[in-house]
Amino acid sequence: MPKKERKQLFERELVHLRAWIRDDALPVWAEQGRDDSGYGFREHLTLAGRPADVVFKRMRVQARQLYVFSHAYLLGLHPDLRPAADAFGFITRHGLRDDGAWVRLLGRRGGVLDATADLYDLAFVMFSLAWYGRASGEQLSFVLARRTAEFVCQVMAAPGGGFHNSSPAEPGYRQQNPHMHLLEAALALYAMTDEALYANLAREIITLFQDRLFHRDSGTLGEFFDSELRAASGEAGDHIEPGHQYEWVWLLDQYATLFHCDLPIEAARLYRFAETHGRNGSGPGIVDVVGRNGVVRRASCRVWPQTEALKAHCAMARRGFHVDARIADGISHLCDRYFTQTPRGTWREHFSSSGELLVDKIPASSLYHIFLAFAELDSLKHGGALAWLRLTSNQQKPRLFGTPEDQSASH
Repeated sequence: MPKKERKQLFERELVHLRAWIRDDALPVWAEQGRDDSGYGFREHLTLAGRPADVVFKRMRVQARQLYVFSHAYLLGLHPDLRPAADAFGFITRHGLRDDGAWVRLLGRRGGVLDATADLYDLAFVMFSLAWYGRASGEQLSFVLARRTAEFVCQVMAAPGGGFHNSSPAEPGYRQQNPHMHLLEAALALYAMTDEALYANLAREIITLFQDRLFHRDSGTLGEFFDSELRAASGEAGDHIEPGHQYEWVWLLDQYATLFHCDLPIEAARLYRFAETHGRNGSGPGIVDVVGRNGVVRRASCRVWPQTEALKAHCAMARRGFHVDARIADGISHLCDRYFTQTPRGTWREHFSSSGELLVDKIPASSLYHIFLAFAELDSLKHGGALAWLRLTSNQQKPRLFGTPEDQSASH
């Protein structure tokens, strides 16, 4: 397909995705997806698109929704910041610990159900605080983010490198996934504040990835590790998730752009492995799990690996790869497979290899993946490698932007 036609196909599919985000998804999750005023967001909707009466709220879900509605406001896709402000108020009133960490699990209307500091949750809180601080101009958001980062660095550092999954440390494998999202948070906070704390944290995690998490012989990313960050034995050590391979490709590109360095060579190898072995046959669908040898172990397909593939394609496109057709196919697959036969503004979360729906709910947590993929696609169209942060070197950081219309005009 000629380059011009590939670009036109990508732009046509992006228009459809933008309309679904702006006109369907954000209004639905700002209404049905929110709890009563002052109580943040709901855990999930029913398959009929109605609010589900769930007695708990995970910190990670509140943080993800806080991010979505902060970024959506900045891009002019949602008219006000009230949903984000409500979530910020809810978690700071009920989920903030005295030591700067955040609890893992809250009751629906507050009250702590699990006070554990979970690294995965803390990463998302830091990420969302960066975005909310930027959208609102609320300096407390950046103060709390720094306190959380200091807690992670001082309390959760592990002797074998990296960080414990939780504090207090719990039994089980150490995992790469929380480190990946901690890198995401560090990059966002550094881009918005220029603070050395976040630059150092990002570099530490990149080094950890290169030295311990990445398997050079196969070009794969491990998921589970022992206490010294050696690959777990048996099947757990061979467990590869193509979605995370793609996600790291995107993060490595963000890191390289932000720190003005070459894209780490690992990115191309991660991308090649995922493209070669991560698909469900020859189609665009990304499977859940493969082995290091590339053999599919779990051919089911969740929605989030599809969005992470799109983000990785964007990263490779910025590096000169001709992937417009791949992007267009990915957007079309996402919309046709996951956004149809489901209530307005929602999605079908998880399919078996034979096409059966595997989940009996519509989780709020997936909106983060969908929205960030859209934001990255939108930034690619407008030519900015770090346009998802919409920052320039001569802007004061952190700062309060003007109206959402000002943001859309900057595109």
